[in-house]
Parts: sequence; structure tokens; C-alpha cells
Amino acid sequence: MIKRTAEVVLSVIGMLFGMVTLFGFTAIGFILDKAINKPGGAETFTEDYYKQLKESGIPVSEVPSAKQILDMVHTYAILALIAAIIFTVLVIIGLVCITGNKKPVLAGFMFLIAGILVTIGGFVVAGFVPGLLLVIAAILSFVRKPKDPFAI
Repeated sequence: MIKRTAEVVLSVIGMLFGMVTLFGFTAIGFILDKAINKPGGAETFTEDYYKQLKESGIPVSEVPSAKQILDMVHTYAILALIAAIIFTVLVIIGLVCITGNKKPVLAGFMFLIAGILVTIGGFVVAGFVPGLLLVIAAILSFVRKPKDPFAI
């Protein structure tokens, strides 16, 4: 029987980092959405947005409008929440499958899918570390095989 300590440790650390990343993006999006929905919030954001564009010398025609920015943030907050829930479920299934060396291949696929999901959902940069940890855990799950007790 192979001890799967490395896979468990890497996946737990990756899960914690990934949850912080995805739930953090979700929280930021919903906090911004709540601030915008207060009286005068959208107007203040729009004024500040166009003021910053003017100060930077960026033509308004080359960037999305303030309404489009707010819509993108709101949409991403919802998508990040969905990705965070799916990510957490995948890693937990992987952890259950890897403990006791029950189904290491299934666990590897769960870790691989979760790693790809957190990397994409975390805008690649923020999700790179948890994604890398989970991909390494997946590779270890695929590669490490139990020793044959009948081999000489």
C-alpha cells in the first residue's frame, strides 16, 4: 500500500489557496456591486471612471463604458462563486478518493479538473499557484503505483 501523503498535502494546500482566490474575487465583486447599488453609487463610479480616463489621456471610445465595466464585475462575481463551489466539491471528492488509496486515478482527474478550473477562474495569475499544486497532486496520483508483492 502506498502512502498518499504528498497528494493529500498538495491538494489541501491547493484547495485552501484556490478557495481564498475564488471566494476573494466573489467577495470583491459583490462588495463593489453592493456599493454601486447604494444611492448615488453608480453616478459616483461613472464620474470617477470618466475623470480617470480624461486624466490619463485615454480616449473614451477605446475603452468599455462604465455600465459595461459594472456589468462585467457583476457577471464575474457570480461566475467566480459558481467556480468556487464546483472547485471545492471536486477537490473534496479527490481527497475522499485518494485517502486510503481507494481510487487514485479518479482522484487525479478530480485534482486535474479543479486545477484547470481555479487557474482559469482566478485570471491565470492569481489562480496559478493553487492550479499548479493541484496539477502536481494529479500527476502524482497517476504516476505512483503500488508495488507488486509477487515481483522479485
